Parts: sequence; C-alpha cells; structure tokens
Amino acid sequence: MSERDKRGRVFVISGPSGSGKTTLCKELRRDPRLRVGVSVTTRLPRDAEKNGVHYRFCSTEEFERMIAAGELLEHAKVLGNYYGTPREPLERAVAEGLNYVLNIDVQGAMTLKMVLPDAAFIFVAPPDEAELRRRLEKRGTETEDQISQRLELAKREMEYRKYYDHVVVNDTVEGAVARIKEIIFGGN
Repeated sequence: MSERDKRGRVFVISGPSGSGKTTLCKELRRDPRLRVGVSVTTRLPRDAEKNGVHYRFCSTEEFERMIAAGELLEHAKVLGNYYGTPREPLERAVAEGLNYVLNIDVQGAMTLKMVLPDAAFIFVAPPDEAELRRRLEKRGTETEDQISQRLELAKREMEYRKYYDHVVVNDTVEGAVARIKEIIFGGN
C-alpha cells in the first residue's frame, strides 16, 4: 500500500443555514473512524455552543492575524461575520489516515473545491423552505429580519447544489447521517 493510500480523505459538508449540517456533524463526531473539524468564527456563540467544540470563537483581530499567517485553508465573510477552516488539524488527521469532515458554509465550500480537489463535497438540503424557516425560528437566536436574510441567502445557496458530488436531503437526522456514512465509508 502506498503512502497516498494510507492517507485519510476530506469530506466537506455544507448547505444553507438551518439545513441541519451542524446537527449531522454532531452525530458524525460519535463515530471513532472520523474526525470532525472545528471552524473558526467571529460571530457570537449561540446558547448551547461551546468554544472548541462547535466553533472556535475569536475576535476579528485574531481572525485577521490567522489569515495573514496563512493558518486558514479558506475564509469568508457571511452576514457580517468571518468563518474559516484551520489548516493544521485537517492536514494532521489526513496524514494519520483519518477521514476528516468539515462543516462549512456554501461560500467556503466553493473556495475549498479549488484548494482540496480530492475532497468529496456533500450538500445538505432541507426538505423544503417551510421546514427551513421552522428550524431557523426554533433556534430562537435570531430576529425576524435575520431569519429573512438567512432565507434569502439559502435560496441563493440552493442553486449551488449542482456543484457538489452528493446531495443529502435532511428530512430526518437518522436517515441523513446514514446516507452520509454510506458516502464516506462506501467508497463513493
């Protein structure tokens, strides 16, 4: 087996805000065969989010330092906040032969398609727009205006699904996790 065959593979999971990608990645994190990356962001944590688990939360100044130092594979500004993918944990996991899952926004995924051409890209879609609105409202963390902005962004992001290797409709967490694991471990 060559050195390249021993390397892990990168799976990029993305989709509109409220599609359930964070919930799916939380479930995937339970599988010892996978490493799930932690993105860096300048946005404020939501109620149940823990620094270093859901995101690494930092100041704009710290984020800009990371950009300048080349510590991020990609970064984007979405609805006024920076989001980025740290380079070192991904490179380490893949070198150790572990499959690495990234949960990132659509804009970041499009950038990563150029940076990580061998990665598999999985678009997580909500069953429909009404369910997407319900999920965003259920969070209880955003104003009606912010929800409207996220829904408008989601409509634009849904158009990008054609650029992904796989599309998973997240109508149930169990079904969507099973499909993603089938993609990761089935060799597709």
